[in-house]
Amino acid sequence: MINKSFYKKLTMAFVVVTAWLPTMSARADAMEVPLRNSPSYNLYQINSKFELTEAPSSWKRVEFKMGPGYDYWKKVAQCETNSNWQDKGNFGGGLGIALSTWQGYGGEEFAKHPSQATPIEQMIVANRIAVYGYQTPNTYISFRDKINNKPFRRPPVGFKGWGCIKNTIKPPKDITYTVYLPKGKKYYCKDFETLFTNYALPAKVFSYIAWRESRCNPGAVNAIWRNGEIVWTLNKNGSYDSGLLQINSTWFKALKEQLGYQPKELFNPHVNALFASWLLHYSSNGLGNWNIKASN
Repeated sequence: MINKSFYKKLTMAFVVVTAWLPTMSARADAMEVPLRNSPSYNLYQINSKFELTEAPSSWKRVEFKMGPGYDYWKKVAQCETNSNWQDKGNFGGGLGIALSTWQGYGGEEFAKHPSQATPIEQMIVANRIAVYGYQTPNTYISFRDKINNKPFRRPPVGFKGWGCIKNTIKPPKDITYTVYLPKGKKYYCKDFETLFTNYALPAKVFSYIAWRESRCNPGAVNAIWRNGEIVWTLNKNGSYDSGLLQINSTWFKALKEQLGYQPKELFNPHVNALFASWLLHYSSNGLGNWNIKASN
C-alpha cells in the first residue's frame, strides 16, 4: 500500500509544465501514425477542487466491467476484414463497424470513418458498443431532456452484432472483474468518470487512480525542472509521470508513434485518457501499470 510520505512527496511535485518534455525508449507496435493536434479542452471546465487527503484506510470490494483488449479484437479483425484496419467499406475499419454505428457511439470524435482511426480508437468504439455504452454530448430524446440538459446515454448492446463473434469467435467468457477500492467520495475524481468511460476505461477504477496519482489535477507532473534539466523526480529510475493518470516518460515514444501526440499533450485529459486506454488494451500488464490488482 502507498504510504503517507508518498502522498506528501507527490503533492510537492504538482507542477504544470509547458516546455517540451524529453522522450525515452519504450515498447511499441509497428504501426506509426502522423502527428496530430490535441482535442480541444478547457482546463477550467472541470469543477473538482484540489484537496490534500490522507491515504485511504477503509476499502470495499467493487465489481466492474472491462472490455477485452488487443488480443481479442485482433482475432475479430482477422475474421471480419482480414486485419485490414483501413477497410473503407460501409462496415469499415479492421472491426467492420457500420458507419451509422460508428457515428452513434461517438466514433467521429476520432475520425469521420473507422478506416481513418487508429486501431486503438476503433477498439475503444467497439468496447463502447459492446460493454460501456456512450454518453452523447448533445443528442436529446425529448424536449424535456433538452431543457434539463440531459443528453441521451446510448446503452451497450453486447458483442453479437459482429457476425464473426456470433458465429465463430464467441464473446469473451467473462468481462466482470472485482477490485478493492477506497470507501468515501473524497478518493475519486467524479468529474472525469464520463471521460474515462468514453475512452473504454472502467470509470470507478480510473476515478480512483486519477485521485491517487494526481489528485484529479490534469497538470500534475512528479518532477521539477530548472533551465530545461530535471533536478528532481519522484521515480528512482529518473523517469517521470505526466497528467491526470500519470503516464510514465518511458512510454513517450509509443505515444508519438502509436497515437501521433507529443508528450506535453498528456496534460490534456483526453490525450491522457486515450493513451491510458492504449496501455490498458495493448500492454500485458493491463491495470498493473497503475498497481491495481483485479480478478475475474
